[in-house]
Amino acid sequence: MGREVTLAAPAKLNLHLGIHDQLDERRYHRVDSVMIAVGLADVVRVREGCPGLSVSMTQDVGASPQKNTALVAARRLCSDFGREERYEILVEKRVPAQGGLGGSSTDAAAVIRALCSLWGEDVRDERVVRVARSVGADVPFFLDPRPSYLAGAGDDLVRAFPDMSGLPVVLVMPSVGVSTPEAYAEFDRHPTAPRSPEAICRALAAGRREEIPSLLYSNLEPAAFRLVGEGARVKEWLLGQRGVRGCQLTGSGSCVFAICEDGHAARRIASAARAVGDWWSSSCETVGLDALIC
Repeated sequence: MGREVTLAAPAKLNLHLGIHDQLDERRYHRVDSVMIAVGLADVVRVREGCPGLSVSMTQDVGASPQKNTALVAARRLCSDFGREERYEILVEKRVPAQGGLGGSSTDAAAVIRALCSLWGEDVRDERVVRVARSVGADVPFFLDPRPSYLAGAGDDLVRAFPDMSGLPVVLVMPSVGVSTPEAYAEFDRHPTAPRSPEAICRALAAGRREEIPSLLYSNLEPAAFRLVGEGARVKEWLLGQRGVRGCQLTGSGSCVFAICEDGHAARRIASAARAVGDWWSSSCETVGLDALIC
């Protein structure tokens, strides 16, 4: 058996998500997305020397093996770099599916980073980024998950910001997830114009972390809550908890996150959430590039 690389595949939060009603040539919505990585992470192992390409996951994520984003990413990267397909991909799932946390995208990015490590290639190579964009809109962010503002379909990096590690966060998700295509279809039935991301970009650029909770924004949140009303209940409950400084749905949901005053508050709220109903919860912190290594 050949070499192997094991990497963490962190989840993400959308601090700002502004959906426009314009579509690009791929039929993707134009978006303004400000994202940050958190410590909740899948673990992805890529082992070389195996016959063909294979992927195994510790949980069923609702996709057939051939449509699994980790496998798609490996296949496309091997093709573009003229490499033989001979890798085994193992994914230990910790990020829940259909939560808006980027689970499938971060797994795909981790596979791309692992293959680049095995081959000695730069993940910033335009061919690598092109493959990442072809797999999913969030995948390029996870190649270099610094706090970032992305435009286009959420896959064009506009600006990266200084490290914002250590913000205490609690994640709470109802038992029902939200399909991203369904959330966007619901948004299209009642579209709203987004506000500018400039305020939160200025705060991130200046390192004013105390301003972040009051600047959270998503105009996709109402559509997701119309699809899964329990998400709105989660947010209402979180806003009523002592120690919460700001709260919002991430991505298309159904996971809601809250930035807390300290780690103790985040852990306390996560524990209390599990006693409310059939909710999943986790406490963690925002993380930087050093969190990619297991």
